[in-house]
Formats: sequence, C-alpha cells, structure tokens
Amino acid sequence: MLEAHARVLPEAAPLLVRSEAMSAIRYGNISAEITGDRGVRLARLTRRQNPAETLGSSPIEAVAAQVILGRDQQLAEARRAVRQGLPIGFHAGCGYGKTTLLQAIVARAGDDALEVSRVYLEADGGRIEDLLQGLVTTLYWFDEPVKVTAGQCAQLLGRVSAVVAIDDLAASPDEIGYLLDVLTDCSVVVGSARPVLGRRGSSQDLPGLADESAVALLERELGRPVASEELPAATRLIAAVDGQPLHLRQAGALARAGEHSIESLAQQAARDPGSLDRLSISSLGQAERHALAILAFAAGALLPADLVDVIDQVHSAAECLSSLHRRGLAEQRNDRFGLPACKASDYKQLLLDDFHLGAAVRNLCSWLAKRDPSASQSQSAADAALAIIESAAERGNWPAVAQLARAIEPVLCLAGRWQAWQHVLGKGLDAATAAADSDAEAFFSHQLGSLALCQDRLEDALRLLRHALTIREHIGDLAGAELSRGNLQLLEPLESPPPHPPRSDRRHVRRGFVPTLLGLVILIALGAGGAAIAGALHHSSHGGPAGGISHGTGGSTSTSTSTGTGTGTGTSTSTSTSTSTSTSTATVASVPNVIGQTQSEATSTLQAQQLTETVVTTGACAPKDDNDVVSQSPAPGTSVTVGSAVAITVCNSVNAMVDVDNVVGQTQSEATSILQGQGLTVTPTSTSDCGGGDDGNVVTQEPAAGTPVESGSDVTIAVCIATS
Repeated sequence: MLEAHARVLPEAAPLLVRSEAMSAIRYGNISAEITGDRGVRLARLTRRQNPAETLGSSPIEAVAAQVILGRDQQLAEARRAVRQGLPIGFHAGCGYGKTTLLQAIVARAGDDALEVSRVYLEADGGRIEDLLQGLVTTLYWFDEPVKVTAGQCAQLLGRVSAVVAIDDLAASPDEIGYLLDVLTDCSVVVGSARPVLGRRGSSQDLPGLADESAVALLERELGRPVASEELPAATRLIAAVDGQPLHLRQAGALARAGEHSIESLAQQAARDPGSLDRLSISSLGQAERHALAILAFAAGALLPADLVDVIDQVHSAAECLSSLHRRGLAEQRNDRFGLPACKASDYKQLLLDDFHLGAAVRNLCSWLAKRDPSASQSQSAADAALAIIESAAERGNWPAVAQLARAIEPVLCLAGRWQAWQHVLGKGLDAATAAADSDAEAFFSHQLGSLALCQDRLEDALRLLRHALTIREHIGDLAGAELSRGNLQLLEPLESPPPHPPRSDRRHVRRGFVPTLLGLVILIALGAGGAAIAGALHHSSHGGPAGGISHGTGGSTSTSTSTGTGTGTGTSTSTSTSTSTSTSTATVASVPNVIGQTQSEATSTLQAQQLTETVVTTGACAPKDDNDVVSQSPAPGTSVTVGSAVAITVCNSVNAMVDVDNVVGQTQSEATSILQGQGLTVTPTSTSDCGGGDDGNVVTQEPAAGTPVESGSDVTIAVCIATS
C-alpha cells in the first residue's frame, strides 16, 4: 500500500510532476480539458483509473518553529491531544496569535518522536471539499492533474496518520463532522474565530498574553528592555489591548521608530485599541501603503513580493513587505506575505486611495494569461483575485468581476478547487448578465453546465449547456457552439423512446420515461464509485452538510450546489436526476433508515436492499445509543445505484474521552450549552464569593478546563450571585 509521506522534509516539492503545462484534469471517468477561451471540453474516458494507481508520496514543506511567548499551556494541551489523537481547537478574535500557535504546534509535533506527516493548511473559506482536495495534493503527487472524488479522497486520507493544523476554519457542524470522519487517523488542530468542533473535540479560547509574556514581546519589538520608569505605562498598554500580540507588536514598532512613547501609546490605546492600526498605517511611506493596500484587497492570500509588484507596480516590493511585517501590519510565511481576512475591512477603508482596482485587474489578467494555470504562483494570483472579485462586486464593477473570473477559473479548475471554481463561475455569470455581455454569459453558462455534468446535476447541466448553445448559435460563435454541443452529447440517451407511443401514454412518456432513461444512461456511464463517502457530503436537503459541496462520479445520488444560475445569485436549489418512479429496481435502490439499529441489524437491512456499508465509530454520542447507528449517509429515501455503499456511524461511547472546555466567564446558559455540546452533564451551583462584574457568570468549574474526562461525565459550575 502506498503511504503518505511520514516526515517533514526541509524543502517543498511540486505537487504535480510535469514536463509541460497541463491543460486537462481527470475526475472519475471524465476528462475536463481547457480549450482556449471558449471553455472546457468534456470527454468520457474508456477506463476509470483510480488515482492511487498513479500517485506517490509528496515531500511536505517544513513549517519553521517560531519563538512563541506565553503559550506554554496551550502547547502542552495541544501536545496531549495530538498524543491521544483527539481534535483540539483554539478560537479568538483577530490578532491573538492563532496562526503562530498552530504553526508552533505543527513544528513541534516531532518532539514526541511521532513518525507522522505534519501539515499546516489555511481553510478555503467554508469549502470543506476544496480543503480535503488540498490536503490530498499536499500529501501526494500525481502524474497529471486529478480532482479526486469524495470516495477516493476518503480512501487516500484514510491511509494517513498525520498532525493536521487547519487555520481560519469556518464550517457547519455537519461539515466539521465529515472532515473529522475522513481524517479519522489524524490529530486535527483547528484555529477559528469561534468554537467549531462542538462535541467532536475540545475547543479553547485563546486569551491575550499575561503581563510577563506581554512585556517580553514588547521588549522584543522595541529591541531593548522596557525601562523601569516605562513599566507602569507598559502595563496600562497591555491592559488596554487585552494582551493582544498583534497590537503589542505594532506598539513596539511605533516606539522603536521614535514616533511615539509607550506612555502616549498607552493613552491612545486606552481610548481605542484600534488606534494602533491607524497610527501604524499613517506612519507608512507611499510605497508601503501601496503594498499594504494590495494585501488588504487580496486579504487571506499569501503573495510573493514579485506578484505584489505585478498587481500594481510597487517599488521595492520585497523591502516594503518586510517592513510591513516588522511593523505588525502583515504576516510573513517563508517568502510570502499576507493580511488576515479579519483585518481586511478596516484596512481597506484606510487605504481606499492607495489601491487602483482597474490597474490591478488589468495587470492580474495579463499576467495570468501568460502563465501555466497549474503553477503555484498562478494559485497565489487566483487567491488574490478571489478577494478582489468580492470588492469589485460590492462596487458594482461588473466588467472587472467578469474579467477576473474568466482569468482565474482555469486555475481553480485544474487545481481541483471546484467549490471555489463554481463560486467564481457564478459571480462571472452574475456579472455577464448585469453587463448584458452575451459572449461572457454563454461562456460562464457553458462552464457551469459542464461542471454540473461532472457532478451529476443533470437538470442543471442540460439547462445551462443548452442556454450556452442557444446564445452561441445566436451570436454566430460557431466554435463555441460546437464545444457546448459536444458536452451536451454526453447527456444524450443511448437509445431513443419508441417512435410512436400510444396517444394515451404520450403525456406519461414526456414527463416520466425520458428523464428516467437519461438518469439511467448517466448512471451506467459514470458508474457508482465513491458513492458511500459522496453520500457523506450529501446536500443539506438530505440532512448533510450545506455550503455547496458537490460530488460527481458517485453513482446516482444527486446533489445541489450554488451555480450562480437562474436569478444570477448563485443560490439555485437541488434537483434530482435519478429518482423517477419508472426507474428499474434492478438498477436503483432506495436507502432504508437504519438509524437506531445495531450495526449487525443495519448490515442486514442494507443487504436486503442490495446495498453495502462502510462503518465509522464515534464517541460523541449518548451512552444509551451505545453500539447503535446514530447517523447515516446518504439519508433515508435517497435513490442510489444497487451495490452502492452507505456510510453508517456507530456509537461507541464507552470510555470516550473529551477535554473539558473552559466556561469560566460565560453565563450559566452559555456554559451549559458548551458543556452539553461536548456530551457532558452540568450541575450548576451559586456563590456570592465574587465581584459585581461577574454577576451571572461562571466563576469556577470542576473539573478544571482541559481535564480529560469520559463522555457523559458531570461538570459542576459555580455561578456568581453578587450581593449588594
């Protein structure tokens, strides 16, 4: 069996080994080829090849261990969770050092001689499917671009024992559950703005630095010790910014430059901690402001200096970016720089006059047109463009949206980031419709329809491709029309209905037989590979995760995703493609409800419907459900191909351990909700041994935060009832 790489190597290697630019990506038994400026050409491969046949383990870029102050407790708790293989999360607002902490956890995971891969990834918004695709391409390389199906993704990641840190994760509970089920043998560490793990792991608030560590950080940024006469002001400054590392770095840089004293900074921060951002920006030179504006409008993207220069000709870009990092205004990771998305809104308002949207769009599009869309720098440019598209849409600059969307969509396609690809195509179609640009409308409709075909959303595929074909024929785009017509042919039935059905049956034939035959043909053509795990990504209309997750080669289960079609809003609803009542029972089965059955009962029930099962166990369940099925995917009633697998989750609550969350400072109802969400019970008590500022809040808890306990254990909380 091929294994993912089991150690961190000092240098990164290309994710895809190629001798020349790639222009096609394989998904199941479909090939999607980029063909100039008219869209993708789809072709059905004669042989479905499992990616496992063409992959090897990929060297992983080393995450450098950074000096980190005041986080010994969090590092110890993460280390314990990693040893136990339990998910752990750290949440806080912007500037509290989540990224630095996660990188330190990954870098130090080898301290326990753990022979596992160690990976740090930034979440791609709430796009869990794209995140898992990125993890596969980080751990493995392929001899050609491959978009793995949901089943293949689970198969490949199921082989991996790794420490996986995911930063800025924002997803629904169902999506988080699916992520953790796929990474079942991995130790997952999450950074987020708010708790996201729920009952699936411990989640801890990341506080500001304590005074001693905060002074040490301030001294590091000052480049000298804090003088004794400065210490009272430094203490007030630390309190004013709540020990937030980012603001302390900014204050240290301002004081080091001699522009402000610690006393004046403490006074201004006491009135408004955000004033440190404004002071830092106002102290910048023109080139530095220009560079920071680009990072702000490309928030969330990590860009090399030469790409920042490309976007809007920043003089001495590398020097400017390094200066921004020293001032606490930009993040740096190896040779790339970026700005946290949470800072984007404030910074953009301060730097509106320093960002030239029109020039940035022209330069990015021109640069991308000359580059291999599968190259790593093209990916960085696409990340920047994704954020700039949102800003352009907010301004109603539809030509800019359409230009950028058209420039980056092949990059997202070939990278297998199909959730992001779909989002961008939807934005492009919105823009084309708003600008009454028929050529662009046909292009984006063609792309969206082709993507829908790959994902088995057949009604969407037919509608969108036919729309593209109609426009292209109308405007005389013969080459484009031929391309759309060719993709439509993949949807044509292999045999036609009887030429002269009885008159009394014609209405039935039109409404029932043709869609059913169409769905059957596609089922036969595309096969049923990966149906089990694809079901775990089933759309929220069937009880699965929301957010536009799609899957394509996994049999007859149909899904819905945001397509940016119809009203142009990117929010079209789900459509079924293979549930007609006239479909042969020899081909399609309805998934029975096995929730509440034992594993053996569920197996028998599924076998009776000619279905198989894959089993995942969970400790996040009540003891009364022990050994019973607590969830399944696809949902009951879903039509799937005979022989497909149904993923069932079986409760195993015995000795399941959770780390008690910190609920001190929360209200009683908030604390109860958090602890019950971990599968724990709560016993509230009251105390008057507390200050008036704590009235109604939890002041102590037993067991203490971070203590590992069995699922179902009781936690006693003491709620302050202040006396007058």
